[in-house]
Amino acid sequence: MKLKHLSLACAVACAAVSAQAVGLNDPANAAAKAIVDDAVANGRVMYISGASAVQGGLGQIASSLFTGTNYFFIPSAATGRSNSDYRAYAGKLTTAAGTWAAGTNVIIVNRARGGSVWGVNPVARAEVIETLAVTSASCSGGSGTSAAPFTCDTLTTQKPDAGVSDVAPFLFDGAFNTEGEPAEPALSPSELATLTASPLYALAFGLPVTRNVPTTVSFNKAKVAAIMTGNVGTWNQIDASLPADDILVCRRVNGSGTQAVANMYYGNYPCDTGTRLNVPADREAGAAWDFVNKFVVEGDTGALNVVENSSSGNVRTCLDTAAVSAGKPFNAAANPATEVGYTAYNTADRAGNTVRVLFRDGRPHKAVGVLSMDSLSSSTTTSNWSFRSLDGAGEITWTGAIATPPVVSGTGKHPTLANLIDGTWDMQGWISFNLPSSTTGNKAALAANFIAAARSPAVLNAQSGLRWVAAGINGTPDPTSTGQVQRVAYVGNDQCAPLNLK
Repeated sequence: MKLKHLSLACAVACAAVSAQAVGLNDPANAAAKAIVDDAVANGRVMYISGASAVQGGLGQIASSLFTGTNYFFIPSAATGRSNSDYRAYAGKLTTAAGTWAAGTNVIIVNRARGGSVWGVNPVARAEVIETLAVTSASCSGGSGTSAAPFTCDTLTTQKPDAGVSDVAPFLFDGAFNTEGEPAEPALSPSELATLTASPLYALAFGLPVTRNVPTTVSFNKAKVAAIMTGNVGTWNQIDASLPADDILVCRRVNGSGTQAVANMYYGNYPCDTGTRLNVPADREAGAAWDFVNKFVVEGDTGALNVVENSSSGNVRTCLDTAAVSAGKPFNAAANPATEVGYTAYNTADRAGNTVRVLFRDGRPHKAVGVLSMDSLSSSTTTSNWSFRSLDGAGEITWTGAIATPPVVSGTGKHPTLANLIDGTWDMQGWISFNLPSSTTGNKAALAANFIAAARSPAVLNAQSGLRWVAAGINGTPDPTSTGQVQRVAYVGNDQCAPLNLK
């Protein structure tokens, strides 16, 4: 009897293991392995680097490009990378791409690690950069579904075939919009000329503020610009009802497209070529940065403090951590070396090296940040921070349910879809797909199919992260009549020019 019970238990356990289908080499994943092995062997892997803008909708785009079942890949923990750094899809083409006929096996790898500039500079310069190895030898876990993606253990290097950026490539100019330690030189005119930049869609960007700054505080562009360019440093300078607490800026590192949008909107940088540039306040605009690998935000300096973050997720963490730390008891014996009396998290510097950020507990860390509105699901009625209105005192919150519109409260103009479409909300980026002249033939044809899918209002409308904050570029066909297309455009298609109604 015991033997029978043991046999039954073994059968159930073995069936459960089999159902989980671990890795590409599991017999249950033979179809996925055949697609990957064939695509790799025949050089049908398209590598797209840069902004995370298309990452959330990559599955939706893959569904448009591939027929039947497509397979999802992310890095394993062994790589030290996350699924916000790399994502990939493999499948059979729905329609031909050049001489790659319908049904051809293809892999698309998307790198978002490092942000927008990685979809510009290394693309134009044909530089070999890190990527995820999507092979049957590397991908040893998962089953390729959205719930259980294949996990790949190996990083490799490759030249990107195309790039994505939050703004046009020419805006990654000057020491404050290029990556690296020290900053890489901006693209030369001849290097820029190698890129064909195609706008995909317009994305609203917003003003995130910690909730220890009351929602009754009124913001406008001039006030926030004064903060972002380092011209004011305490909250009483923004609103006389507030104490003279330090202003904290949770921003992105140089080379980030999100930061490039903020630099352009608040300081007209690098569009203003005059002698007095409104350059953005960076990590040296305060006492927190140790010039090596740590920010220690004491919160009592009577001046601006700036913390640079390597991802939008880290900016959200910066805002959250500031608010949480402010609500903790003050410890007079706090020690930054042991982190006693501090609340901390990790980010990375402009070259990707690990940086530790410490906030002194019990001090009033009131912060503003830079984020695109695809972070709207983190702006809730109970979150530590929220997206605020401009030209008034209000906020916009959202439940995260795709069918439920965000809720606005208070006064001012809010970053709603309607305001994005008609240009009332003009803090926005035009997501750019950048194709180098070196990418030709079948990959260029596949890139054209990718662009068509990525800019489709129907695809935007189907994504929870973009439905309420993004719109097709003016003139984009909308076959499903979602109304999710802009009515404004930059004068002369120049993103340094004003937005005008068409």
